[in-house]
Amino acid sequence: MAAITLSGFLLHSAWRIIALSKAELLIGSKNHNTIFCIRYNAFLFKLTGCMFVNINKKLDGILSASIIVAGILSANIVTANNLNYSLGAYNDFYSEISNHANKNVNYRVARSTSMDRGFKINGYTADDYSGYSVSNAGDVNGDGLSDVIIGSYRDANSYKGKSFVVFGKTTGASVNLDSTLSGFTINGEYNSYSGWSVSGAGDVNGDGFGDLIVGAYANGNFSGKSYVVFGKNTNSTVNLSDIAANLGGFSIKGEYAGDNSGYSVSGAGDVNGDGFDDLIVGAYTAGSYLGKSYVVFGKSRNATVNLSNIASIGFVINGGVDSVGSGYSVSSAGDVNGDGLDDLIIGVPYGHPSGVNSGKSYVVFGKTTNTAINLGSIVANSDGFVIKGEHEGDYSGTSVSSAGDVNGDGFDDLIIGAYGYGSYADKNTYAGRSYVVFGKKTADVEAVDLRMLDTVINTSGFIINGESESDQSGYSVSKAGDINGDGLGDLIIGAHYASSKSGKSYVVFGKTNNAIVNLSDISSGIGGFVINGEHGNDESGISVSGAGDVNGDGLDDLVIGAYGSSVHGSYSGKSYVVFGKVDTGAINLTNLGNRSKYAIDYLGGEANNSFTGNSSDEIFVSGSGNDILQGKGGMDVFHAGAGNDVIYINVDNAVELEKAGKGNRARIDGGSGIDTIKLDGGGKSAVTLDLTKISDTRIQGIEKIDISSQYHYDSNVLRLNLNNILNISEAHAGKYILKLLGDRFGRVDLVLEGSSFYKSRVEKTQGNISYDVYKNDAAPHMELWIHQHVEIFYYNG
Repeated sequence: MAAITLSGFLLHSAWRIIALSKAELLIGSKNHNTIFCIRYNAFLFKLTGCMFVNINKKLDGILSASIIVAGILSANIVTANNLNYSLGAYNDFYSEISNHANKNVNYRVARSTSMDRGFKINGYTADDYSGYSVSNAGDVNGDGLSDVIIGSYRDANSYKGKSFVVFGKTTGASVNLDSTLSGFTINGEYNSYSGWSVSGAGDVNGDGFGDLIVGAYANGNFSGKSYVVFGKNTNSTVNLSDIAANLGGFSIKGEYAGDNSGYSVSGAGDVNGDGFDDLIVGAYTAGSYLGKSYVVFGKSRNATVNLSNIASIGFVINGGVDSVGSGYSVSSAGDVNGDGLDDLIIGVPYGHPSGVNSGKSYVVFGKTTNTAINLGSIVANSDGFVIKGEHEGDYSGTSVSSAGDVNGDGFDDLIIGAYGYGSYADKNTYAGRSYVVFGKKTADVEAVDLRMLDTVINTSGFIINGESESDQSGYSVSKAGDINGDGLGDLIIGAHYASSKSGKSYVVFGKTNNAIVNLSDISSGIGGFVINGEHGNDESGISVSGAGDVNGDGLDDLVIGAYGSSVHGSYSGKSYVVFGKVDTGAINLTNLGNRSKYAIDYLGGEANNSFTGNSSDEIFVSGSGNDILQGKGGMDVFHAGAGNDVIYINVDNAVELEKAGKGNRARIDGGSGIDTIKLDGGGKSAVTLDLTKISDTRIQGIEKIDISSQYHYDSNVLRLNLNNILNISEAHAGKYILKLLGDRFGRVDLVLEGSSFYKSRVEKTQGNISYDVYKNDAAPHMELWIHQHVEIFYYNG
C-alpha cells in the first residue's frame, strides 16, 4: 500500500469540514488527532476511509481514482479565522483505479495568506483614473442588491470621462470595467471631465429604481454640467449626450464660465418632503470664488435644469466673504434635527474661522420653500448651523458626509474631514483628523467649534486622529452604514498617502460615547478595522463610500477607490468592494476576492416569487416581482427589491430584529413599490413588533404593516413613535404615509416622546378598507392611517 505522511502544523482545534466547489478537506488538529480526508476536482484523489491518527504518523490508504502528478499539485483551502491552508502533493506518482499507489505520497499542510471577502473592480485602460470617485449607487436595476458607481474622469486622457455602474453580487470574482456583463458604462461629453464626482441620487423621478448623478465640472468652458441618469435594469451603455437631450435622464447646466458646477455632487435625500429624492450640486468658484451650492428638487419629468433659474425647481445656497469656496464638497446630512426633512452639509475648506484655511462646514436644514440661503446669515435653531475648523491649514470640510446615527440617539450625525491637521504646529504634519458631530433637535442646535471636541465639557461629538505623518487621513470620509450589524452607524475614512501612498482606509464602528478615536488603535483592531492598500502609489482611499448591502447578507458593505493602480496600464485605476463583517481583523486589498460569508437562501428575479423559509437564519433577495416572503423565524434578512411585496414575520423574527450588539444581521428592506410587513404568529402566539426597540437601520422601505390575525386569540401588537414612522416609510406625493391594517383583536401603541399624535377629522378609504388618519404637529408632512376598529393606546416615552 501507499504510505501517506502528514506533516506541517495545525493551529486551531475547532476545525471540521471545509467545503468549496472544487475541494473538500476534513481538517484535524493535534488535540483531536484527525486524519485528512481530501477530495479535489471530482475525485482527483481520495482516501477510501478517514481514520484517527497522530500527526506525523503514517497511514496506509487506497487511492480510488486514476491520476498522474508530476511536481507539485496544490489547491487553496479556505478556512475560518482569516487563515488559508494549501494542500500540496509532493513526489511523482501513478495510480490506476482499484490499484494501490506504487509510491509514497507526502501531503503537507502549510499556512498561506487568507482571502478577504469582497471583490476588485479593475480599470479599463491606462490613464483612466478609475476609482478617483466612488459611491453607493442605490439599487439601480431593482434586483434587491445595492449597486456601486465608479468615476473615471481622465478616460485614457480623452478627458470626456466615463463612469461605470457595477451591479451588486455575492461572489468574489473580479469585475473588469471593459465588460458590460456586470453593469453598464456611462460615456461623457467632449472635454468635460465627467466622473470627477459621482453619487447615488436616490429615486429622483419616483419610478422605483435608484438614480445616479455624475458631475462634469469642465463642461462648457468650466461652467460645468451635472447629469442625472435614471435607473434601469439593462446593461446598455448610456451616453451623456443623450442625457443632455433628456433621454433617460436630464442635465443640470451651470450658470457662468468658470463656476465649476458639478465639482462636487451628491444625492440629498428628500429635502422638501415632496416624496421625490433631491440633489445637491457644488460650484465652489461661482460668485467670484465665494462659491454656490444648488439644491435641485426631484421630479418625474426629465426637462433640463438651468441653475440660472434654480428658484423654479429648487434653491441656491450662496457663499460669503467668510465662506470662500463654498460647495467644494457637498453631501446629504441625513435628518440631523429630527424634523422629518433631510438636511444638507456643505464644506468650505478655504474658510478661516480659526486661521487661514482652517476651514468650516455648514449644515442647512431641509425646507419646503425655494428661497435662497446665504451662508453668512445662517442662524442656529433656524436655517442650520456652522461647524468651525480648529487650526490654520487644517482644510476642515475638504470632505463632508452624513454619518448615519453613530451614537444611537435617533438623530443623524455628521462626519467632517480635515486632511491638513497637524501642519499648524509641524507635528505629525498632515496626519489628518476627522470629526463626528452629533445631530440634535432644532431647539438645542448651536454653532459647533471643533476645538471644543477636545475638552472635558464636550458633548457635541468626537475626534478621530490620523495614524502617521503625511497620511492625509480625512481626505475622503463617508457614512459606512452598519458594517458590523450592531445597529449603530459606522464610518469610513480614507488616508490615501499612507504606507508609501499605497493608502489605507479605516472603518470606525459607531459608539455611544464621545471619547477620542486614534486610527492607530483601529489598525490594531480596537473599535474598527483597517483596510490596507495593495501597491505603492495606488492611493487607495482617495475616495471612500458606504456601498449599501451589495451582497445581500444583511451587513452594509464598502467601496474604495485607488485611481493610481496600474492593473491595466499606468493609472488605469482600481476600486474595491469590501463586504461587511463583525470582526476587527485587518483587510488586505491584495487578498480581496472571496465569496460572501453568508449564502443567499432564496433568490428571485423579475417574476413574482413566493418563498417560505424555516426557523434558521436565512437570506431572501426576491428581485423585482410582486413577491411573498415568509421568514418563519431566525435572524432573517429580507431584500424585497422592486414590486409590491409582502413580508411575513413571526415572534422569533421580531425578537431578532430587536437584538442589540454586533453581529445582528436581521434586516427588512422593502425596496421600491408598496411593501407590507405582516405579523404572523401562525396560530401559536401573538406577535409584538416594538419598533421603538429596533435600530433605525434595520427596517426601511415599508408602506404598510398588517397586524390582523386569522386566529382571534392572537392579539398582535405594534408599538411605534414618530421617528419610527419617518424612518421605515418612504415619502409619496409630499407625505410620509404609513398604513396600519388590522382588526378588533390587534392593538397599536403610539409612543408620544414629547410629540403628540392626534386623530384628525379626515377619513380615507382604499380597497374597501376605511382608515382614520392620525397626524403629529412635530411632522406636518406625516400621516398615519389606521384601519378603523383597531384598538389604540397612547404611551409617554
